[in-house]
Amino acid sequence: MTKPSTTTERFSLQKSGNNVKTRTMHGMAAVLSAVGILTATASQVSAAEATQTSTKQIDPAATPAAYVNYLRHSHEDGAADALKKFRHLTRTEQAKFIGYLHDPALLKSFLNKAAEQGSGLSARSQNTSNTTSLRNGDVTIGQESTISGISTAAARPLPSGNHTVTYTTYVKYLGIKVIKLSLWENFHSNGRDITKVNYADAAKRNITGVISISKGTPKKVLSNWRWCPRGGRCTSGHNADASVVWEGGVLIRGSNWQFDKEQWMRVNIYGELENCSLRNV
Repeated sequence: MTKPSTTTERFSLQKSGNNVKTRTMHGMAAVLSAVGILTATASQVSAAEATQTSTKQIDPAATPAAYVNYLRHSHEDGAADALKKFRHLTRTEQAKFIGYLHDPALLKSFLNKAAEQGSGLSARSQNTSNTTSLRNGDVTIGQESTISGISTAAARPLPSGNHTVTYTTYVKYLGIKVIKLSLWENFHSNGRDITKVNYADAAKRNITGVISISKGTPKKVLSNWRWCPRGGRCTSGHNADASVVWEGGVLIRGSNWQFDKEQWMRVNIYGELENCSLRNV
């Protein structure tokens, strides 16, 4: 029998060893690849879960329980009163209320209706208002005006002194006022005309949890009016004007949009709101 040469044996062993090493390296690569895929998949799942968790966390009105917690810790005007009223609603009403908070159509109805309701409001009788109902009376959109310095209606110019007129627009869900935007101005009358607008300011109530509203700088203007009847003598005087811009951001169940509204009012010497609106900037 012929004995294999030493060179051939070494070559065969070396080749076999290389094959084993190659198979081992390929196996390790496959394992590392699988680990990488699993790690990436786990990261994607974690990211998706984090996004879902984050979405839930940034919606304080996601559920009735979440909304109660939001109101309990809110420093917004009217939050304590709203919490009390919300707790008195039935479970069905609470669920309906949460649905209204997340309905973009209702917010748009409020903003659009407020722009239409300005005419006809008179602060002469100290407190006046008008309202519109939606959703079988569950939703109320309203406007109010008040004036200080007089106690009864008058058919003559305001008495001499300083007077404040306030114009407010709001929306209620199931009797709870969730948004209220108020604008007011203080002016001086000499008993015949408005001679100066002293100051203007504004304030808000926003307990929706899903809408952000910020206030711009209120502005005041002493505007002019002039009336010349046919064949008669021209008369002139001044009105007190005030305005403020509200900037809003809405994130309602995936619907993200912005709005800019100017709340504006004009008061005449009788204390009447000659015009007021909440209009697009």
